[in-house]
Amino acid sequence: MIRKTSAMVEAGILAAVAIVMALISMYVPVLGAFVNFLWPLPIVICGCRHGFKWSVMTLLVATIIIAMVISPINAFFLAAIFGLLGLILGECMRRHLPPMQMMLYGSIGAVLALIINIVLSFLVLGIDPIEMIFTSFHESLGQLAAYYREHGMGEEEIKKIVDGYAEMLRMMRVIMPGAFLLCAPIMAFVNYIAAKKILTKLGESFTDFPPFVKLQAPGWVLWPYGISLLAVTYFYQTDQSSWLYTLSVNVQTVCSFVLVLQGVVLLYWFVESKGKPRWWANLATALLFVIPLFSQIIVYVGAFDMVFDFRKIRKKY
Repeated sequence: MIRKTSAMVEAGILAAVAIVMALISMYVPVLGAFVNFLWPLPIVICGCRHGFKWSVMTLLVATIIIAMVISPINAFFLAAIFGLLGLILGECMRRHLPPMQMMLYGSIGAVLALIINIVLSFLVLGIDPIEMIFTSFHESLGQLAAYYREHGMGEEEIKKIVDGYAEMLRMMRVIMPGAFLLCAPIMAFVNYIAAKKILTKLGESFTDFPPFVKLQAPGWVLWPYGISLLAVTYFYQTDQSSWLYTLSVNVQTVCSFVLVLQGVVLLYWFVESKGKPRWWANLATALLFVIPLFSQIIVYVGAFDMVFDFRKIRKKY
């Protein structure tokens, strides 16, 4: 009875924390985006400490009150996108599954949550959330052109800038499925690390991830990457409206991310094994985000590491 009362009290507190986090994500511009990403955290902690039933109750209570305080649509999106991830991660951590297995289940849950959210938006709310996002982006292009026009910029130059942004938005729309797939493990990882830090302080213990410099992506990633690269090159010249072009671009995007990660691991391994300053690898990683050519080089570095196994860690069969 005492344990049940304790679980009820803690579930109520964690539901309140989830509500406060929702308010911050709604009304605090910069901090809100980060807090929104960590919204599953109270659900994860409750699930790990008290089980699946209590994490479901925490999610339901938080969703109902958020719907009353903020809006039903906001509550719907939070519960649909982040709730399932919180439930899955909480149960995985309660069972003390290996970290990589937790990331797999959490990533699958995050992808399913995003798909469910889009489907329910169509069926229940009658809206297309992706189309809404890009419509607002295109409207902002008109405002941007008006701003430049007011400040005396020439029409030809304005057209060049707006066309550049329009092309970028077109590519963003094309790679949206791949972005969803990449976002899922990042969401799972960030929430797992945050939950682990909190739960460790509360007396729980979890298995650590393998050392970063020992991480190894599966070698078969090279096959879809190579095929998608050839397909993108072919369809780019012939028919960019083809669904095969869209599929190829998304496969290439996901595989490129994996190869970049492999290349970054190799950089840190090189710095560590050669006794060089760690900031060398930190600087190289930062350059990935500002120099497109460098990021492409790291893709090839990761691919070569998969083929030649520079770290000599691949299992021998």
